[in-house]
Order: sequence, then C-alpha cells, then structure tokens
Amino acid sequence: MKKLVLFVVLFIGMFGFTGCGNETKSYSNAPAGLKEITGKIYQAEKNENGNIVISKDKITEEVSYYSYEYDGVIIGLLAVKDENGKFHIVINTCQSCGGSPYAYFVQVGNRIQCQNCGNTFLITELDNLETGGCNPIGIEELEEQDDKFIINHEEIEQYKDKFENWKGPTN
Repeated sequence: MKKLVLFVVLFIGMFGFTGCGNETKSYSNAPAGLKEITGKIYQAEKNENGNIVISKDKITEEVSYYSYEYDGVIIGLLAVKDENGKFHIVINTCQSCGGSPYAYFVQVGNRIQCQNCGNTFLITELDNLETGGCNPIGIEELEEQDDKFIINHEEIEQYKDKFENWKGPTN
C-alpha cells in the first residue's frame, strides 16, 4: 500500500514540474492556461507565384506571427531568430493538438509553448522537429535568399483543416 501511495505522489509530482513556469501572465482557462501573446503579427506577403515571403529584417528574438489566408481560413506561421542568430520558421500549430482552437504557440522566454497541451520547445531546437510528434509543424519547402525566406504556399495550404477552428494570433 505504501508503494502505491508513493507511486501516486511521485506520478502527480512529476506532472507538476513539467511544462513551463509562470514566466508570463496566464489569463485564460483554456487547456494550457493561455499565455500572453508577445511579438508582432503580420499579414503574410505573397510573391508573383503565390508563395509566402518573409523578410529577414522582420524576424527578431521576439516571435513574429504571420497570417496566411487560404480558402477563407487563416493559417498561422511563427518566425523567430534564436540567441545564436539562426532563423526558425514553423507552422504555428501543434502536430498532435492541431484542430484544437488553442493549438498554437507563444513565446515564453527562450521557448515556445503550445497553448493547448502546454508542451514547450527550445527555440534553438525548432529545426529538429519530430514528424507526427507533439510539436510545431516544420516547413520542408523553405527557400532562403539573401534578405528573405520563400515558403511554398501548397505545403502550407495542406494544413488548412488544422486551422478551421484555430484561435491563434492573427491580424
């Protein structure tokens, strides 16, 4: 019996120490207790081929959010520069939670946190995302040019269904 009680206490304690601390103000009773959205929100620009263009000069160490409208649905992107000066751009929904209104990420210190499940990810690790995992969706067709990134719109549009009820940061 003592082993069972000890196991339960350890199990509950383990979940109490996971996730992120109260580094930003929580203001909602959504699944992960929504964190305050910081950073700028932009309407995604498109080039002559309909692909998304993100200027490097708009990407800072504070997360930037990009809204891309496709077939009446806003699809969110997230861009940030890590402490080493490396750029990271991902689709702003959790692969596992996608479809939930709160399946989007906000910055909490040097991490981003899913507002649905509460999982956090180091910004420096956003290039090492697991396909099908509980993490943001990586972008495969991301072309880096001198002063900008070009993202194939067809790759982004395939995730439209994950954004139909999405309540993430938009303009």
